Amino acid sequence: MRTDTRPGNGPSRPRWHVPGLLGAALAASVAVALAVPSWTPTTPPQVTTAAAATAAGAAPAPASATATTGAADPADPAAVVPVTTGLSLPAVTAPEGTPVARPATGALFDGPAEAPGDHFCSASVVESATGDLVVTAAHCVSDGDGTPARTGMSFAPGYDDGTAPFGYWTVTAAAVPPGWLESGDPDSDVAFLTVSRPDAPPIQQVTGAYRLAFGTSGAGGDDTPVTAVGYNDGDADATTVSGTAGTLDEDQWQLDQPGLDQGSSGGPWLTGPDDSEILAVTGGYQQGGDSPDVSYGADLGPAAQSAYRSAGGTD
Repeated sequence: MRTDTRPGNGPSRPRWHVPGLLGAALAASVAVALAVPSWTPTTPPQVTTAAAATAAGAAPAPASATATTGAADPADPAAVVPVTTGLSLPAVTAPEGTPVARPATGALFDGPAEAPGDHFCSASVVESATGDLVVTAAHCVSDGDGTPARTGMSFAPGYDDGTAPFGYWTVTAAAVPPGWLESGDPDSDVAFLTVSRPDAPPIQQVTGAYRLAFGTSGAGGDDTPVTAVGYNDGDADATTVSGTAGTLDEDQWQLDQPGLDQGSSGGPWLTGPDDSEILAVTGGYQQGGDSPDVSYGADLGPAAQSAYRSAGGTD
């Protein structure tokens, strides 16, 4: 289990402290636009592609780099500027100049951008035509009982050491496969969220984005190296584990590496050159696993691909 299991919330319900967001019932792909406060940019961060950094003689941000320290103020968030993304994720620094190890991976918080509250799940920015999509587990935004998916929570890319170096982005829409939305099918436990900030470019231009490895379950057999990332409940930074992913069945991946616990749901399983592709997200069977010793992830199959397209993605 990778979500809150406190009494009264049921065995598989995430934490929610967002009143008044359940009034609009939508179909399988949910799109709810919510108003968010405006903000005035301050000093912009230094953002460059890895290729540009190399051309300028600077090395890309190392994988072990950490984000800037000091709590971000949602009322006066860090400014963001566009960056042209290419085949690689960009090397990104926070406004104070500190490299951010994984700017496209972050934590989902249960409150709006101006009062984010606690983080409860994990998510990552993914390539899309619109440039504003993140991927997470469907059970992070939907109970799987026919009720509509939730929106209005916030996403903090690059969250580390209790800091949101690029501020908080509001979730304005959720695209959830019908299999999960209607009946909690674990093979459909993937969701795509639209995020935005007033007066800011699409998030993909700020953090870079991961590619999605659709339909690869079983292709690598039981020998697919992955790096899985997630924000365990109560932690101020991400937990990262590496190992070999195997196939639980044709629709589910399994990773026998300890470390990921409640709150890591929706976190990416990275693979490919420089960990630039997402093979799966923590979720699926047992909503990601009922112990921190083993994790599961639903294959990015046809259901996930359809939700991605309906959210504005292209493949």
